[in-house]
Amino acid sequence: MSDDKWTPLGQDGMVMSRSKTHRFLTVTFKRFTWCDWCKGFIWGLGKQGLRCAECKYAIHKKCEAAILHSHDKEKKACRMAKEVSASGERPIFRFKVKEKGASECLLEIDPNESVPVLYFYTPNLPKMKVACSDVFSEKLLLNPKQLILRFFETKKIVQFSSRREREQLAGALSYLSHRVTSSPSVVPLRVWMGTWNMGDAPPPEGLKLSDWCKVEEDFDIICFTVQECEYKPRAGYKSCEEDWFKTTEALVGPKYFRVDKLSLEKIRVIVFAKTAHRDYITQIESATEATGIGGVYGNKGGVCVSFTIRETRLCFVGCHLAAHQEKVQDRNSDYMEIVDEMSKKLSGRKNFWFTNEYHHVFWAGDLNYRIDYDRGKVVQMCYQGLEGWKELYNHDQLQKELAKETVFIDFNESQPLFQPTYKYDRMKNVYPDDSKQRIPSWCDRILWKSLHEHTITQLEYDSVQTVFGSDHRPVYAVFKLECKNPYIPRSVLNVLTHAPVLGSEVADILDPKCNGCFVIRHLAGHDLEASDPNGYSDPYVVFVSNVLQNDYKTGVQSKTLNPTWGGKEKENRIPVLYVNFEEKEYLESESISFNVYDYDISTADDPLGQGHLDLKGLTDGQPHSFCVRLLGAGKATGLLTGVIQFAVND
Repeated sequence: MSDDKWTPLGQDGMVMSRSKTHRFLTVTFKRFTWCDWCKGFIWGLGKQGLRCAECKYAIHKKCEAAILHSHDKEKKACRMAKEVSASGERPIFRFKVKEKGASECLLEIDPNESVPVLYFYTPNLPKMKVACSDVFSEKLLLNPKQLILRFFETKKIVQFSSRREREQLAGALSYLSHRVTSSPSVVPLRVWMGTWNMGDAPPPEGLKLSDWCKVEEDFDIICFTVQECEYKPRAGYKSCEEDWFKTTEALVGPKYFRVDKLSLEKIRVIVFAKTAHRDYITQIESATEATGIGGVYGNKGGVCVSFTIRETRLCFVGCHLAAHQEKVQDRNSDYMEIVDEMSKKLSGRKNFWFTNEYHHVFWAGDLNYRIDYDRGKVVQMCYQGLEGWKELYNHDQLQKELAKETVFIDFNESQPLFQPTYKYDRMKNVYPDDSKQRIPSWCDRILWKSLHEHTITQLEYDSVQTVFGSDHRPVYAVFKLECKNPYIPRSVLNVLTHAPVLGSEVADILDPKCNGCFVIRHLAGHDLEASDPNGYSDPYVVFVSNVLQNDYKTGVQSKTLNPTWGGKEKENRIPVLYVNFEEKEYLESESISFNVYDYDISTADDPLGQGHLDLKGLTDGQPHSFCVRLLGAGKATGLLTGVIQFAVND
């Protein structure tokens, strides 16, 4: 390599000549570090080594001679990074991390090898080398500086010094493994969800269930949830649960694998995904909550399965709420209890409600909301088609509760344009007279909630009239949604796809500084919840998002339900929200969570509510007014208003 093919950069960004030499000093390391020459570890607590006074290059004492020999005539030239030739060799990505249960270690990605590789350098252990294509990364929700790296049977949890570094490494891995080739990148998914109250009867024999879930339509995710599923197991099965779950597995066939399954007494849920998605589905969780007799029996309640596919978090909830025409408030209370208690069981952020933790929540089941109208007229309108169904919807209990925002706040449901699904003759599509004169109703429903409404579309919502055995008919919905790939920061993409600045240190190319930020002004709360005995609260707001460099907190306002922030005083302070990267496509794919707490001196701060602001369209540099609804345990708890503007500070 001739002298004119590289010019190393110093830490101050100034170009140094080729003749610049290391000026090594003997130092005593206070903690372990690694040798920048041989990559071996130099242990601290009195261990001596050499460090360059110019560039902080650290080596074993024994490696000085090797450097001198290697550089030959150039002597001990300052070597800030991997030397980059004019042929387009890329810098090595190098990150200091802490591995869970261990001390610091070093991660390196070398994109120059024929197969890009990831190196692990861990104290007292042999160097580990893994092809990037074999490494899958998972971003942890609870710690935005942590990353799970999975390869073969190995799982490593590593912590970075910043959220930005985590995004850079995850993006580089995704690109070099060819799982993501550009950024931004989304993958379309088709999701099928079905619900059926089986009336404690076995499923029909033959192919009738395929009328409910038409697997040949090529869904990516399939979720079945059923209620009153308790019947004598058929031949070859030991239990009803085994019978039903095996039946669904046979229905979807070998193209799908089971993500998870769960039962609460007679309430069951099972989720399948295409086998092609197997390596991209992570962080699988499940939970149950009983709301039946005495609040503990599982004849009523909810079950859920959640997971992350690529970088999109999905949650599927199945439930059976309180029965009987007049029990509207009991049904509402069951929903609130499921939301509140499941939030404690799923591993979300502390004091966050689980319905706000996912990009998309799908909620289905026998919700048991009825039609409040004369039974005779209801039966007549059931057979009148669209005209009759639209009129019946005006008398639907759930529709009224949604309009009053007493339940399922921020959830969506399409108007059911099909016959009420209860109460049928078990073997005929008629509504028989019964001694209790129960009114035909849309008991079986499917709703959804999304943090980014523009990323999801409902394609179908219908019932199936050919599956008999129960006094309910099955219902299903089909959705199309955008599934996010890991974001590849532009700085990383530029290094990997364009010729780098020759001789540049990769840390300089990636630019660790980002001055992009969101500035919030005129922040105000309205009608917040009272948490203290005096009838007031001492509210403050915490801003949380994957795109932010940190979580940011306002000042604390005293004794008010309608606080305002803005000013230099500590209690009025509104922090500037600095972001990891300034790219529009990165920011507008996420949201900022506004979390309001009541400050307490002697006890833990009480959550007052949580809301989300979608960043879509908010990065144009113009001020935008916003109004964020706050929710707590499934109910509205106030509003936050203000003005937000994206800026790049000098």
